[in-house]
Formats: sequence, structure tokens, C-alpha cells
Amino acid sequence: MGHWAGVESWSEVRWRVERIIITHLFLAAKYNMKVFICIIVGTVAGIFFLKKQRRNCFGLGYYAKGRGESKHADKEEEEGEEEESGRANMGIQSIGDVGPSGSGSICLTDPDVLDCPICLEPLISPVFQCNNGHVACSSCCNKLGNKCPSCSMPIGYNRCRAIEKVIESVKLPCLNIKYGCNESVSYNNRQDHEKMCIYAQCSCPISKCDFIGSSKKLFRHFSIKHPNSAKRFKYNCLFPIDLGVGQRYLILQEQTDDRIVILNNEAEPLGIVLSVICVGPSPTKRECAYYLTARKEDSSVRLQSFAESVPQWAERCPSKKFLLVPSDFIGSSGKLKLELCIWEA
Repeated sequence: MGHWAGVESWSEVRWRVERIIITHLFLAAKYNMKVFICIIVGTVAGIFFLKKQRRNCFGLGYYAKGRGESKHADKEEEEGEEEESGRANMGIQSIGDVGPSGSGSICLTDPDVLDCPICLEPLISPVFQCNNGHVACSSCCNKLGNKCPSCSMPIGYNRCRAIEKVIESVKLPCLNIKYGCNESVSYNNRQDHEKMCIYAQCSCPISKCDFIGSSKKLFRHFSIKHPNSAKRFKYNCLFPIDLGVGQRYLILQEQTDDRIVILNNEAEPLGIVLSVICVGPSPTKRECAYYLTARKEDSSVRLQSFAESVPQWAERCPSKKFLLVPSDFIGSSGKLKLELCIWEA
């Protein structure tokens, strides 16, 4: 039992009250009845007052106990926050609830920690480490002559199994998530996926337009905002083109799926270099096949190939596949007579 009012225990207080009552009863019997009644009323009121004080004291005790538990909980919460801060400093942050088995999900706040510190490319198995724990990819170990650039210790002989296991298990959302891609890919396959992702960001080929979005959104944007900036064509149909020598490019757009294709024109000392490029994810599984023919009277040159895909097109965009047209194919009007047919992929 705790001390009441910080001085006496409840048993001591009760003993004092009983002595007061007995004393007052004796005095009342000795003198008169009116005094006796007043004493009884005062004593009963005093008892109720003391009981109320006792409840208040115990209430404060329970309140203090509750505060102690609250402080303990606050301390645990602060410790948890410090632990989370430690994880964040290491580049790891917990997300989601942890199950009974201890399994949970984590996300990397700095995915670059899984890149090779030498070539800065994503680490791919096998990963090697020196005796001091510095890691490097297999390619860099060979290029460095199996000598660690950080401490000059031998490297390329001991596998770092822990890092390899982490790389295999870590999955990251595609960088094109804001353009509609909801896939999560393993870290070492991220770059391959993003090159072929159909939601890769593509820019509008009109130089003064700053639109960026997925290829589907770009095609729709171009049809609505720049309807007169492209020559329309149909898949699997041959169509003629009169291309001026000074015309650096010609934008083409398919009538059904609004796909954007660009015919590039570059003057070189040996002749005119023509190439066909599709605006879209690079490389894409939907590469367009085409054949391009340049004619002058009874002569012709022809290229049959697949169009390269680029997400951001710009003038002087290089291409590995091109048609070299002799300069004497240019007509008196200063134009090339071309025929183009594009097949749907």
C-alpha cells in the first residue's frame, strides 16, 4: 500500500479517525445531545472526504504507472526508429508487414550499391571479392589483371556468394512505371527489360514539341496535335515519295495504328544516304520490314531491311542500315523519286 498524501498510510489515517470519533462520542455524552449530533455529521463528512482523497491518490498512482508504460513504449518506438535510420543509411528500407516466419519485403533506397564500383554496370554473377572484401565483376577483374584497384590485393579468385544471392533475389519496378509499366524485374535483367519495354518513354519528333510518353500515347498525341506534319501511309502498300535534296527528313504515319516512321536524308560526297527509322522502344520486338527504291529513268537502287527503332529521334540520327543513292539520281527539279513499302511487324 502506497503512502497517502505522501505522509501516512491509509491504515494510520483510519486509526486516527476512529480515535477522533470515540473522543467526540465521549464528549457528547458528557455535555449535550446537540453537540453530539453535530460531531456525528462532521465525522461522517470527514470519512467521505478521506475516502475521496484515497481514490484520488490511487488514481494518480495508476496514472503514474500508465505514464511509465507509455514512456517504455515511446522508448521502444525511438529504438525502432533508430534501427530504421540505420537501415536507411545502408541503403535498405523496410516496407510492408513482417510475417510470423520473419519474412517480409524490402526496398533499396540506393540500388547503385549493387553496381560494380569499377565499371558502374549492374553486377552479374559471377561476382568476385578480394581478401579485404572489395567486389568487382568478372569483366573488370580480367581487365585489371586480377589486381584490386582499392587495395592492390589479388581479386578474381574468390566468389562473393552473398552479393550474388542478393542480386538474384532483388526485384525492382521498371523505370517506366509512370508511363504504365507495372512489371517488377530482377536487378541484373533490369536494363534488358527497359530496352524492350513497350512503355519506354518516347519523345515527339517535332523539334518544338516537348511531349514525352509511351509509344502508344505518342502516336495518339501526334495524330491530334500534329495532323498535318506527316505523310500518311498503309502497311503492305507501295507509295511514291518525292524527296527534295535539302529536305533532311520526312515524317510518315500509318493510317491504322498511327505508328510513326521517319525517312532520313543525308547528303554525302559519294551521294545521298537514306535510312528508315521507327519511333518506339529500342530495340523492339515489333521491328518493321520495308523496302526502299530510288529510280531514275531505267536505273534503280533498292534496299530491303528492317527499320531500327529509337525512342528519342533527332536530326542526323545515325543508322546502321542505309541506302546510298548516286548523286546523278537527283532530277532536274532537285528531287529524288522514291518508292517505299512498309510491312506490319
